[in-house]
Amino acid sequence: MTPRRWIAAATAAAAIVAGLGTVVGLNLHWLHLAVSPSKSPGHARTDGHPAVYVHYYMWWTSQHWRDKLGPDYPFGSPSLPVPGRLDSDGCNPTGFYPGTQIVDLPSEGLYDQSQATTFEHHVDLASRAGLKGFLVSWQGTGTSTQGPESSGYNSRLDLLVTTVDAYNASNGTAFGLGLAFAAFGNYNRPAHQITADLTYFYKRYGADPAFRNGYDSEPMVMWLDSRKYSRSTIEVVSRAVQPHVYLLGDETAKSWPNDGQFFDGTSYYWSTENPWRNPAAGTAIAQLADMVRNDGKTWFAPFIAGYNKQLLGGSCVPRNGTETLTRIWELNGGTHPDGWFGISWNELVENTYLEPSRRYGSRYLDALSALIRGTELATPSTTTP
Repeated sequence: MTPRRWIAAATAAAAIVAGLGTVVGLNLHWLHLAVSPSKSPGHARTDGHPAVYVHYYMWWTSQHWRDKLGPDYPFGSPSLPVPGRLDSDGCNPTGFYPGTQIVDLPSEGLYDQSQATTFEHHVDLASRAGLKGFLVSWQGTGTSTQGPESSGYNSRLDLLVTTVDAYNASNGTAFGLGLAFAAFGNYNRPAHQITADLTYFYKRYGADPAFRNGYDSEPMVMWLDSRKYSRSTIEVVSRAVQPHVYLLGDETAKSWPNDGQFFDGTSYYWSTENPWRNPAAGTAIAQLADMVRNDGKTWFAPFIAGYNKQLLGGSCVPRNGTETLTRIWELNGGTHPDGWFGISWNELVENTYLEPSRRYGSRYLDALSALIRGTELATPSTTTP
């Protein structure tokens, strides 16, 4: 019986006992515990520190690279050139090829996430850096009959899970996965389609060792952009899947009072948090953390190293070397999070990536590793302008 069903059964039992009146010698302490309104927040720690997960995207296929680099990029070149440049702070990008949306490349080149070797390399890099796991961005087909071969996302998720299990078995590690359930901009998606996706997920992967975590016996699922859905959709989906997943929101202090009752906790995918130009950034995070804690739920603090979507008309949060990463880690760390959800491993269009790259080398992964382990970072390698 799941904890929530056990609580419901115990609540009913308490009502029966109350109706019978006082029973001499009966110890009702177990009933008091049983009817607690929610789970106690979990605390997963690695070497005494809150566990660190990083958002991980699975869209990097050959076609996706072509879509983001543009038709004039020299894909056939024996030495693939960096597609653009940034200023020293990580802003003001210039693309070298018409239509390019990215200005950097991974150190390993244009990797293919339909290959297990790609996942194995990323898992190895992240595990050695001290990360607990990846929050994998995924959306299914919305049908009750879907399987691993129903879509590219489904097949890549299946391959990643298999790869993580094999990696842990071979290396004696406990690298983990959580699910970052994606909206892909469709906030009117019917509840039955979302439920079908998450039902497929927990039935196929709910008992898989890759999804073990220190917060709950069920797999951890963060519903990205949850605050942008209607309350009725959130409620329907939550009631259908929450007994089978540890369901986390993507909420703010404004939305949490409305949505929080349907989640076990939350983070906030705040990819544009700017500690330099927004003096209220830390206060906003602290307010949300306090709300979540006061409701007895679990709080996962976000962090970024920078953000830049100026090529597509967006804004920039300068990296300032590793100062932004360090500042946000200190600022959001003041909320004493139960865990960290970093943004991101490989979002190159928004330039939040932490993975080793042609421009930065391993600078940001090294910096994050030092923060996780509480050590001083050595002098960084030279970066490409």
